[in-house]
Amino acid sequence: MNDERMLKPALIGGVLLGVLSALPLVNCLCCAWVIAGGVLAAYLYVKDSPAPVTLGRGVGLGLFTGVLGTVVFTLFSIPLYLLSAGPGSSLSDQMKESIDRMPSNMPPETRRMLEEFLTREGAEVYFIVMGLIFTLVIFCLLAMLGSAVGVALFEKRKPGNSTYQPTLPPPPPVDQ
Repeated sequence: MNDERMLKPALIGGVLLGVLSALPLVNCLCCAWVIAGGVLAAYLYVKDSPAPVTLGRGVGLGLFTGVLGTVVFTLFSIPLYLLSAGPGSSLSDQMKESIDRMPSNMPPETRRMLEEFLTREGAEVYFIVMGLIFTLVIFCLLAMLGSAVGVALFEKRKPGNSTYQPTLPPPPPVDQ
């Protein structure tokens, strides 16, 4: 993935999928924005590529798009989370409320174990890191799928038939 031409399409697709996935009201289509970001990146890359784009190159582009999209999603999600959470409301408080709403037929040992885990130091960091890793994996997989579909849709040139034709000097005259 040593191609500098991948940066611009991956960045545009990553910003699209990251921002639209982070907005709560717009994200009603779930992971469709991630696939759309991969398709957009593939379209932009195929359009600007002088040589036919292979499926493998498109999947690499999707991986790059998914990583950039995860970074953008995280950067947009943190302020949105802080704005939506009420004052004094932390992640551990929300998790404790969720445990209280769980069915009463849950074994008391399980409930006690969950409560102890949430009161430990660093429990919030654990959930944030695990959520980031989960988001990274899902975004990369779906963006790779989207860019593979995008390459299949938009690449009409045959591999081996490049639009670049080098001009060679004419052969030297043959002396007899």
